[in-house]
Amino acid sequence: MKLFFPNVLKWIGRAGVKLHARLAEEIRSAVRSGGGEISMAAMEKMPLMKSVVYEAFRIDPPVALQFGRAKRDLIIESHDHAFQVKEGEMLFGYQPFATKDPRIFERAEEFVGDRFVGEEGEKLLKHVLWSNGPETESPTLGNKQCAGKDFVTLVSRLFVVEFFLRYDSFEIQVGTSPLGSSVTITSLKRASF
Repeated sequence: MKLFFPNVLKWIGRAGVKLHARLAEEIRSAVRSGGGEISMAAMEKMPLMKSVVYEAFRIDPPVALQFGRAKRDLIIESHDHAFQVKEGEMLFGYQPFATKDPRIFERAEEFVGDRFVGEEGEKLLKHVLWSNGPETESPTLGNKQCAGKDFVTLVSRLFVVEFFLRYDSFEIQVGTSPLGSSVTITSLKRASF
């Protein structure tokens, strides 16, 4: 949370007032239609909010560096090449190479809040690899995907929902810290509707 929550604020803050207004409207409408309670059902009715969280994971994964030993001989393929890996060899991955691949993501270096909205957007989720595996897959004993993947996604969504229930918009100043981004909120506009 210390790594990722500042990143969420950074990217949403930089996206500006238009995105903030859309998020506030979607979140408040879904919560109202759910009887005023934040619930899993209400959050499933917030495609923009979910997309914004996935986009933050895509553009700035909380754990960018990953490694492991090959459990068997395998071939890893890129768009242009194939690489043979022998059992026991060390593998190292830098997630942003994959999550900012311009052959997969248009405007790959930009934060696009609604990138994962709609059927075509949801198809891109298999390329969101922040958890050491595709967003469309689940952690198992047989893979190295983050066991807390679903929990981290849930609390990140709750963070955004709670924030936009209280505030219409905000401005930030971004710096660096030993853990990544340092975000200072310089102005907040309280919820007006």
